[in-house]
Amino acid sequence: MFAELTLPLATAGWAAIATATAATLHRRLHTDEMTGLGNRAALRRHARRYRRCGLVGALLIDLDQFKAINDTHGHDFGNDVLTAVAARLAENTAPGERAVRLHGDEFALHLGRVAHHAVAQHRADQIAQALAEPLHVRGRRLTALGSVGLAVAEAGAPLGELLGAADRRMYRAKHARRTPVALSGRPRRVRDLPPQPDHAA
Repeated sequence: MFAELTLPLATAGWAAIATATAATLHRRLHTDEMTGLGNRAALRRHARRYRRCGLVGALLIDLDQFKAINDTHGHDFGNDVLTAVAARLAENTAPGERAVRLHGDEFALHLGRVAHHAVAQHRADQIAQALAEPLHVRGRRLTALGSVGLAVAEAGAPLGELLGAADRRMYRAKHARRTPVALSGRPRRVRDLPPQPDHAA
């Protein structure tokens, strides 16, 4: 009798362990290790939920002068700034949205379904304002302004196209607000080059 009871209990125990292990693995595969935000895999997974629902929106966010922060205070301090920015972004993420870190100092916020472009623009303005609020990192008070690019498209549009449109608008905004202490020398990234006309709708 005891043997008959032990087998189901053992089976249930292993099933619980397997479920917990799978959940842990899923979190690791969909989480940015440094900041705790989602990663590209999480972004793709979230975007698939909104393939048949009218309009969708996305924000692409790139920190201004982040290279100068790294050069002045070191990469460890820069990583702490990224973590603080990620926390700020997470605090301002609404239900139905998904904040992720793409790479380096670049983040994205998938807005999910949006009623119309004005609603998405309002969210973009809110996120820009939130990022403009001072951060406190290692006893230092700093403002890590983020250039924000918005794109809105019909549901079902490839995620790459949505992010590409947001990226073009983001680096146009970055160059429009560039200050005299911006990056000097040869640009290393596309968005560090003078912006080209954007013919996208």
